[in-house]
Amino acid sequence: MSTSKPIHRGPNAAVILAIALPAFAVLASVGTAWVAMTSGDPPLPGQYHWEGDRLDHDFADAHRAAALGLAATLDLQPAQGACHLTLQLASDMPTEVALDVISASRPELDRQMRFVRDRSSGNYTAACTPLPAGSWHLELRSSAGEWSYRQDWTGGAGRVTLASAVQ
Repeated sequence: MSTSKPIHRGPNAAVILAIALPAFAVLASVGTAWVAMTSGDPPLPGQYHWEGDRLDHDFADAHRAAALGLAATLDLQPAQGACHLTLQLASDMPTEVALDVISASRPELDRQMRFVRDRSSGNYTAACTPLPAGSWHLELRSSAGEWSYRQDWTGGAGRVTLASAVQ
């Protein structure tokens, strides 16, 4: 009498796949939940709605400048300690405008200038000193807060043209 031993063929691949795929999905979802709970986005700050409201006002001011056809030329080469501004608007010209000149990398170079309109020439003048070469953020705005225009500029003392367009 011969006894035959059963042949052992190993685990069935279909069974392994049927167990491994759902197990992997469960482990992946647990891992994703862990990451979300431990390193998710921080909550918005309490003053977020004020910041958003201010941003909306900034966009509205820029749109008003565009609607007025704002065009300006700044001469930032101070002659006798004064810089000059030529301004064109499709409305009454303000008696004063403000210009913030903000350095992209060196806050100690930031400046605020107040340009006053000369009634005889119609141009504006402000006290200023030469700007070193660099990257600058310029914001020109009416002193009454009716409009504002922002533009980035790279350079030093020289002429800058600002022109707002409706978008």
